[in-house]
Amino acid sequence: MNQAKQTKQERYSYSSMPAGLVSRVREVQHLYRMWQEGTIQQVGFTIEAVRQCEKRIKEAFGRELEGLDILDVGPGQQLKHMKVLSVKNRVTGIDMDIVPQGFDLREYVAMLRYNSVLRTAKTLTRKVLGWDELFEKTLARDLSVPGFRRLPVYRMDAKQMSFPDATFDVVCSWSAYEHIAQPRASLQEVTRVLRPGGVAYIAVHLYSSHTGSHDPRTYTNGGRDLPWWPHLRPAHRDAVKPNCYVNEIRMDEWKRMFEETMPGVRFVYERQDELAPALRELREKGELAGYSDDELLTVGLIGMWQKPHRS
Repeated sequence: MNQAKQTKQERYSYSSMPAGLVSRVREVQHLYRMWQEGTIQQVGFTIEAVRQCEKRIKEAFGRELEGLDILDVGPGQQLKHMKVLSVKNRVTGIDMDIVPQGFDLREYVAMLRYNSVLRTAKTLTRKVLGWDELFEKTLARDLSVPGFRRLPVYRMDAKQMSFPDATFDVVCSWSAYEHIAQPRASLQEVTRVLRPGGVAYIAVHLYSSHTGSHDPRTYTNGGRDLPWWPHLRPAHRDAVKPNCYVNEIRMDEWKRMFEETMPGVRFVYERQDELAPALRELREKGELAGYSDDELLTVGLIGMWQKPHRS
């Protein structure tokens, strides 16, 4: 595979939303609380997400994720899913942030240029405190591997990939597409870079879910650090402090977008039915009338599609 050209266009990352210093300090505090919930739990979530991906692709399309060329769109600073997939595959990532691996000074200089000072500081903090190292060691232990090699990650716009046509067997993404301003263009790029018979697996974190605003407080203390669905309720909307740009696309629009760019796409719905009692209480008060129960209780929408084989 030829090395991809890097682009310098708009971001789709967790550092995309401008915010004041106080907001960022609060964000770091909540992220620290999330980390305190346990590295083992975070590792378990990561492995389970990839294992579900493997199982669903096998059941739907009869393809094993082994020995394949895989692209991960928006893998994040820890490259979590990429590392799991890399045990049996050749994995490439693209992100609009610089993703440092190790303590290469040149990468941190590049981070200051592209990722913002606060993003760089947060990454350095995680590494200095040993969080990333602990996560990686725990992940390697649970996967029964000695460690992970350096992975190819390019700074590239998902809407204008510089990979040649038909480069990858699988294109996957976890919770990145809700941060892309024009996701339809990126889905079209996915269809282009997939080989005939290749599979797309795109997991979207829905804006209409309780955690869809990406305020870190909705992820801690069982989501009770803010009222339920605060970003969708006028009385609480001003209290929400997102830590990133979110495109606010609703579930039906996502489904239309998938269906138009990937005819025959299959959907998987990851739900939070444990929030149904809270939703009933709000319904009794006449709130959230503009949203269906399905979109409020669905946190993840996954589009799965196989590119047609050549005739």
